[in-house]
Amino acid sequence: MFFKNKHVITSLIVAPILAIMSYFAVDYYVAETPHKAEEGQLYKMLAKPNCRWESGQCDLTNGDLELSITPENKIYGKNNFSLTSSVPLNGVKFALVDKKNGHSLPKSMVLLKSDKTLWQSSQVSVTKSDFIQLVISVNNSVFYAEVPAIFTYKDRGY
Repeated sequence: MFFKNKHVITSLIVAPILAIMSYFAVDYYVAETPHKAEEGQLYKMLAKPNCRWESGQCDLTNGDLELSITPENKIYGKNNFSLTSSVPLNGVKFALVDKKNGHSLPKSMVLLKSDKTLWQSSQVSVTKSDFIQLVISVNNSVFYAEVPAIFTYKDRGY
């Protein structure tokens, strides 16, 4: 009896269609449209999940700019970090701090390849609870990130 009512049948057909249409309409009107980085502006880098656990690598992204930070020897203690970029960078500075939003004197990373896509830090003493702060200059725009240094160690249990 319930499924013989024309209003019930109509609602069973129309409701899923309206739900799908509203899903795409909300995405169309609310989603942020990507835009080109403007000169002199600050942009935050998005840290990928591998930055939050002992993976041996940390990936950062913002639009077309993709960065990968890898430690030299994948252990805590004295270590160098390498930064590989998908686009040429004008410069990279980093700081190692002992707490989130902490302050430390930034150091410049050294350019290793002439195409400006591979950079290396000086040797620093890294602990599991440290944070790495990065400031990256690309075409007169500045990108920044703060990630936990826990990714430095490569967990060999898997």
